[in-house]
Amino acid sequence: MKKLAIILALSLLSLAPLSAQKAIAEKDVRVTYVKDFQRQEPKATHVQWWSIDSLTVRVTFIDSTNSRMAMVFSNKGSETHYIIEHHYPHAITDTIARHYPHYKIKELYARKVRNKMTYQVAIVKQSGILWWKKESDPKTLNFELDGKFIGE
Repeated sequence: MKKLAIILALSLLSLAPLSAQKAIAEKDVRVTYVKDFQRQEPKATHVQWWSIDSLTVRVTFIDSTNSRMAMVFSNKGSETHYIIEHHYPHAITDTIARHYPHYKIKELYARKVRNKMTYQVAIVKQSGILWWKKESDPKTLNFELDGKFIGE
């Protein structure tokens, strides 16, 4: 019985959220953000809203072309993230392997802000065994579209 309790406790701890984002209901999002999102993406499916901080929200969704995307809304404006799930650019993976050898790509997306496109990569260190992985020391890296490193 003790082993079962320990296994259950460890599995619950591994399911704890590891990021600062918290899922929120659409009704808790500013009406202007919801209307702007619905105007830009009227055919979006699998919509999930996330609170980043008190003034910033992120919405993840599947667009009409069946691609995973996200949008970030704040007082400063909005930005669109075209999430890249496979076939990362070699210039980016090579830079990460060379300068951040113990890090793993958590998410990579093309980021559009005020009609300027760049790549943004979220990387983390991972430690743990088998199915229980702990992520630590998250970093966000920025790259030009040609793969040139801009900075953290």
